[in-house]
Amino acid sequence: MKQNRTEQRGQSAKSLRKIIGGVATALCLGLAGSANAMLSPSITNTGGAEYDTAGVYFFGDITFTGSVNDAGGYDQALFRIWDDGVKKFEKLLQVLVGTTMTFHVETQYPGLIGSSAPGLGLDLYDMPSGQNVLSIDPFYLPHYADPSQCQVNCGPQGVPEPGSLLLTALGLGALGLRRRTKAD
Repeated sequence: MKQNRTEQRGQSAKSLRKIIGGVATALCLGLAGSANAMLSPSITNTGGAEYDTAGVYFFGDITFTGSVNDAGGYDQALFRIWDDGVKKFEKLLQVLVGTTMTFHVETQYPGLIGSSAPGLGLDLYDMPSGQNVLSIDPFYLPHYADPSQCQVNCGPQGVPEPGSLLLTALGLGALGLRRRTKAD
């Protein structure tokens, strides 16, 4: 009987050591996994609009601190914009390890925001692991029929119509001709 209790205590101690070892391993792996992520990621100063006639315009600032040397002393992140599961924009960002940087991102694409899911999805991934470290979904943009209706954060000015370009060219041509005839 005494031998049985001793064996049981020995097996209990072994089991306890295995559990403690497993917990310690899990903690170490968890800490090692989180070391791959950049520090203090944020997506701020966002805006833009959706237009029936001009498509979707987005802008914002992505900030993070480099913490892991992914390539050449830089920590890398990937910013993506999704719409209904379709990637609409992506940009690879690099920060020198130990420094913090803010990147201004601006994009425009044709069409309207899809209706299968609300708004856009803004995602920031740690690279090269591809771990999603920050997500804003849904991100809503105001909707306008035309850019002329927008008053704030409206996006880049549209390309001038061909008629406007023609009038500008004719006006400059007339000025050049007038100046040439005065010189003679």
